[in-house]
Amino acid sequence: METWTATKTEAAHWLFEWDGGSATTYYIWLRGILIDTVVGGEYDSAEPGYEDSPPPLEIVETEDAENELYPPFATLQWKAVVGANAYLVERYVSGAWTTVDVLSEIGVGYYWYRTEVLEDQTQEQFRVSTTDPKGNTGTPITFTFSITRNPTPPDIEYEIDSIGDLVVTET
Repeated sequence: METWTATKTEAAHWLFEWDGGSATTYYIWLRGILIDTVVGGEYDSAEPGYEDSPPPLEIVETEDAENELYPPFATLQWKAVVGANAYLVERYVSGAWTTVDVLSEIGVGYYWYRTEVLEDQTQEQFRVSTTDPKGNTGTPITFTFSITRNPTPPDIEYEIDSIGDLVVTET
């Protein structure tokens, strides 16, 4: 599990920081296009059109575009909350909410949490709550999504009939 932050440094400039190794090369993807590489755990982004919120970058240790188009994890993102001391990240497992991480409020505008690798073809639920200095928890933001990286191919047959139409049948 990795902790990510995105801090607005100036108009349309965002500093992305994560728990990256100093000698590790990371590949920066935006909308399925490799836009840059960086060594270490930070990247300064100046993508136009992202003045109010950070661009949806995918930052990984592989240059394989398919992994980024269909990643085996989810990245949760939320805006900082005034008065928060920390953000409690929980996952719904076996009918109960389980704490997976606690991120301290460090004064940046947006926070990211990248999940562990998730099982293919599953529905997942995560939620993020604020906590105050006394440990009181605020109203959570819930993230519900389906992971479908490698869908089961349909079991079909097809043929051209006598008048030239394509006929598809489920087998």
